[in-house]
Amino acid sequence: MGGVDRTVFATVGLGRDDRHTALRTWARAYRDALAARPNVVPAPAQAPGRRPSALRAADAVFGALVDAGWPRAQATRVGVLMRYFVTGSALGSFAGGFPDDARLYADEYPHLDQAHLLADLQREINESAFEAGLEALLVGLTRRYERLEGPRPAAHG
Repeated sequence: MGGVDRTVFATVGLGRDDRHTALRTWARAYRDALAARPNVVPAPAQAPGRRPSALRAADAVFGALVDAGWPRAQATRVGVLMRYFVTGSALGSFAGGFPDDARLYADEYPHLDQAHLLADLQREINESAFEAGLEALLVGLTRRYERLEGPRPAAHG
């Protein structure tokens, strides 16, 4: 996990829009690292405060969130949320859990009549589900941040 690039938090200005660019970039790199070693996925979930690489990652994410204006308690929650989301998405393949035998679904699960096709689309499904979830999280975090920050001033043009 020490190889996950955290420099994006230092190199991006982390203004209103940049903080999500940094979170998005880091989340993708973190997930890629976990997905490349699926057997280690449970390790980051256990005692992260005792491993130097986990502490460096937490420091980078938390620091960037606080620097971007998140109150410390909220920054902690956002960092934990992102970690849960990324590690959860790397735990396994949803699509890979469906056997490719159509007969297994035909009679008893009529709404899963095409589930046997999921195995062939496994990577695409997993990637698009991760991206959809990541985008939903970031949109929700933007709204949450705006509620904490208060209304934005009207643009004059």
